[in-house]
Amino acid sequence: MKCGNCDLTKEVLVNSISEPVDAFGDFIDVYYADQELQRLEKRIQKLKVDHEWGELALAYSILSDLCKTKAAILLDEENVNLDEVNDWKAKAEEFKRLEKDTLLKLDTEELDRGVRTDEESLFTESDTKIKKERKIEDIFDDPGFLEF
Repeated sequence: MKCGNCDLTKEVLVNSISEPVDAFGDFIDVYYADQELQRLEKRIQKLKVDHEWGELALAYSILSDLCKTKAAILLDEENVNLDEVNDWKAKAEEFKRLEKDTLLKLDTEELDRGVRTDEESLFTESDTKIKKERKIEDIFDDPGFLEF
């Protein structure tokens, strides 16, 4: 794939059900991986302070995937630095471990508060009304919010 604006070229994998938008999304993920890593690492600090375990687990999962992507990109280069590739793989494994630990913390906290998230509880009403006030800064810092 080649950017029509800056002429950056990068091969992306496609399969028989891939659409052009899928290839474009993969291209953008590769191009902005470093920027996304920095943004998520900054956001993680705030999520820890606010005890937002669900969002924190998601951020760790995304970071793990980004580190795997970085390792794959480095393996595609002509002069492969295996130490750097292994460092990115180790970071990916560490973020995956942190994700699992955070999910465990979330489960423990939900049990302590009496909040159930199993399939049965999805279809029954609960007396627990948990409402969280959202600030505009939180919305713009949200990993799912589009940045331009």
